[in-house]
Amino acid sequence: MPCLIAAPASGSGKTLVSLALTALAVRRGRSIQTFKVGPDYLDPQLLSAASGRPCRNLDPLLCGEAWVQASFQRHSSAAELALVEGVMGLFDGRGPSPEGSSAHVAALLQLPVVLVVEASRQAGSVAALVRGFRDHESDLQLAGVVLNGVGSERHQALLQEALEGIAMPVLGALPRHEQLALPSRHLGLLPAHELADLQQRLSAWASLAERHLDLERLWPLLQAARETPPAVPAAPPAATSTSTSEPLPVAIASDAAFHFRYPEASELDRKSTRLNSSHSSV
Repeated sequence: MPCLIAAPASGSGKTLVSLALTALAVRRGRSIQTFKVGPDYLDPQLLSAASGRPCRNLDPLLCGEAWVQASFQRHSSAAELALVEGVMGLFDGRGPSPEGSSAHVAALLQLPVVLVVEASRQAGSVAALVRGFRDHESDLQLAGVVLNGVGSERHQALLQEALEGIAMPVLGALPRHEQLALPSRHLGLLPAHELADLQQRLSAWASLAERHLDLERLWPLLQAARETPPAVPAAPPAATSTSTSEPLPVAIASDAAFHFRYPEASELDRKSTRLNSSHSSV
């Protein structure tokens, strides 16, 4: 079963870990399907570019739980590997509740959670932080921790010793490294089409994943679901029209500025176009 890569807060490195694992899978010749929790558009563009497949949003607030379950099973079963990147902090959802959060989706899909912790300014305190996230919600399975921003071998040893004290596996430790920087702007990360060196970055991230992540324990957490995929629930039916005039064409803006949409929006539009064409020819 695939894992969900989450974090205590935004900016901890979950996108970096997700991209590094995705790039490594592609380097090894494996197909991988990526997913992103919530109404997010920038991270999915990067994950799509890294995997060569459209990243699918798992958004229970906008699409409902049935859609999320069916979409996950359908698309993850079409690849060898899969991973889900969370959103914000693990329990951050609608208002103060966990509704729509990474924890909500992990529980809904029964996915183990890999917690990415930005540990550059911590030592023993990391155990208190991780213990709190592990014990906050009994329905979640915390598979282990990836440490990010580790300053030295001594720092890593201190962090690992602290986590051993609460029996929490350490699944990797990424160092502070200039190649691990992700350019951002006021909305978040830069979109994929604005990163001229994206392929070089992906190659570097894959190499760092090989050196610094415990792939022996992480790789089994990327195995895609193999259940028979259900049909994704159909979109609400279009309003019927009594007009006898020809259907009107619909234009969707798509350029460097207008690129925020779920892949399902374009797919449903193309499907609707084909259905209208077939009906008009009858």
